[in-house]
Amino acid sequence: MNNREIEERRGQRDNVVISPPQSDEYDRVFDPRLSYGQNADEQEGFDFWGAIATLTRFKWLIIGLLLVGIGAGFLLTLSSTPLYKASASIEIQKQENQIVDGAAEPGFIADAEFMATQYELLQSRVLAERVVNSLGLVNDPSFVDQSLDRVTRREVAARKIQENIRVEPEGRSRLVKVTYISPGRNEAASIANAIVDNFIESTLERRYNATAYARKFLTERIVQSRTALEQFELEVVGYAEDAGILDVPTGENRTTPLEASTILSLNAELAQAQSRTTELEQAYLAARDSSASEQTLKNSEIQELMSEKRELEDEYQQLIQSRGPSHPDVLNIQSRLDAINPAIAEIKAQIIAAEEAKFLAAQTQEAVLRQRFNELRSNLSEDRTKRVNYTILQRNVDTARSQYDALLQRLKEVSIAGGVGSSQISVVDRALPPRVPFEPSLTRNVLQAVILSLALGVGLAFGLSFIDDTIKVPDDIKKALSLPVLAVVPKTDEKEGSIADQFSNPRSAVAEAYYSGRTALEFSSESGTPKSIILTSTNPGEGKSSTVMALGIAFSKIGKKVLIIDADMRKPSFVADKADSIGLSGLLTSKDELSENIISSKMEGLYLLPSGVIPPNPSQIISSDRLRQIIREAEGTFDLVLVDAPPVLGLTDALTLSSVCQATIVVMKSGKIRKPSARRTVDRLKDVNANIIGAVLNQFDAKRTGYDSGYYYYAYGDGAYAYGAADKSSSKIKALRKINLFTEK
Repeated sequence: MNNREIEERRGQRDNVVISPPQSDEYDRVFDPRLSYGQNADEQEGFDFWGAIATLTRFKWLIIGLLLVGIGAGFLLTLSSTPLYKASASIEIQKQENQIVDGAAEPGFIADAEFMATQYELLQSRVLAERVVNSLGLVNDPSFVDQSLDRVTRREVAARKIQENIRVEPEGRSRLVKVTYISPGRNEAASIANAIVDNFIESTLERRYNATAYARKFLTERIVQSRTALEQFELEVVGYAEDAGILDVPTGENRTTPLEASTILSLNAELAQAQSRTTELEQAYLAARDSSASEQTLKNSEIQELMSEKRELEDEYQQLIQSRGPSHPDVLNIQSRLDAINPAIAEIKAQIIAAEEAKFLAAQTQEAVLRQRFNELRSNLSEDRTKRVNYTILQRNVDTARSQYDALLQRLKEVSIAGGVGSSQISVVDRALPPRVPFEPSLTRNVLQAVILSLALGVGLAFGLSFIDDTIKVPDDIKKALSLPVLAVVPKTDEKEGSIADQFSNPRSAVAEAYYSGRTALEFSSESGTPKSIILTSTNPGEGKSSTVMALGIAFSKIGKKVLIIDADMRKPSFVADKADSIGLSGLLTSKDELSENIISSKMEGLYLLPSGVIPPNPSQIISSDRLRQIIREAEGTFDLVLVDAPPVLGLTDALTLSSVCQATIVVMKSGKIRKPSARRTVDRLKDVNANIIGAVLNQFDAKRTGYDSGYYYYAYGDGAYAYGAADKSSSKIKALRKINLFTEK
């Protein structure tokens, strides 16, 4: 059936709206905000119960690996060579004991870096070679292969000691535990003690070598220092002769006392002269520029003249008022007043001349003192420069002499301390031969084997679970397909009988599962159960025919009139006598009435329209308009029409049937169908606007969620249009697939 025909079928469907199950769960699953393949129930984070289910499913694998691991731990313990370890303790003192002051090296303070250095020295190759030589391990056949040359044997033995030595501090103390591991108990103790002894000896040797090197170094430096001292002394003598320095003063002040006092006295006199000149200059300027200067006011003659002038002026005013300006007495007073002013002016001129003379004398004295001071300072500066240069040369001599004396003293101290050994390291406990081996440890090996086995088992379980992407549990349908699960049918075996036998058993879990599916269908829409439902699957063998039969029985049990249409005209599952009905294929190719070809069953209310004769072209005849007429007529006659359709993948029959039926149910066998295949099935149905109201999970094993990994596919076998299992089943198993409820045979 092509896409155009399918679209035409869609347009011919009745305007009947079938809603999915009205439940909170369905609303969450079909939330339009979720993308395809997602589920609203999915939550981010660790799925605890999902992990428990995975571990339960693979519990025998985990238990098997655990047993294998425990056995391997026992075998490893029994087959391992016993190993012994012996430990010696040493103390690394905080500071070296100085037997004689002035040793070649200072007393080291054992800080963290120093301690770390000692740990590395204890594990060094040089120390290992010393131990090999001291114990003669090169010639020990139990320790090293004697077929090798001596140099190689020594390297191999040293490397073996390095590999088996362990150095660790004792807590936060300055005690260090040196441990050696060996197959022999006595060998472990002897090598551990040899490591400690040789480590102390090597430390003392380094001290001695450092002293010898210091003695050689000091001797060379003394020769250099003596040569430098002699050279500096010659330079001092030559410079003193050239500069004319006869008397070398001592102390910090290199200036003679006479020169110092002279320049200081001149400096003080010059300062006084400068001050005196300034004062006299100010007095001269005041006397010259002011008529009422201090000198003028203090002059007695000027004061007498000024007093006389005031008296005459007073008398003049009295006479001029009483006698008039022409009176002789008035004129006499006027003449006396005129004589006083020149006298005052003459005295002031004398005062100014005296002040000027004093100022000029002070200037002259200041100039003389300044000239003398500058001459003396120049001489003193030149002499000071010479003495400074001389002092520098003399200081070089003093420094060279001090260095030479210090080196001589140091050489004496090193020579005395050269033969004395001192060390910061001492033995606290020597190693004793251990009584029992520390390896192999049965408890530790078994515990490690248990941990590794459990980790491997759990990892494999989750890995296999991740690789296995089949639909196994109801949550897989919800999460991978976003479909509600209408029924979960538990797994059964052939001993429990047919579907009809299951419904006759009131305690049957299978019947209860289908009753639950019936209830879900009754609430799948606002109007109740859809009138026509097609049941299909992804691949054959998933139990769709059994589900059709079981739902038909379940609805007939509540008084519903149910018609089962066997639309699988390639591999029909329902058996009926050919004389009783022409079947679906006959109705699709003729005008016969539906009611005349209905077959009743042994159960009340359950009817069948068989597939009829297998046609050569099922896809073509099922795509005719006649199919819609048959379905609509059946919907008008029966309460429920259940259509058993072929699988979806590889065929178009189910797509055509879903376009004319009101609802579609996908049947899936637990553990058989992969999620990608199931998605393709749902996608193909949605492409033709099929109203998928849910899925039925068949053959579900609630205890271990087991599944059949056999893969089934379509094979054009009988009549070139049949499909069947990939493997050739026996006739007995094929017979079990047929449903004989509608025949007397």
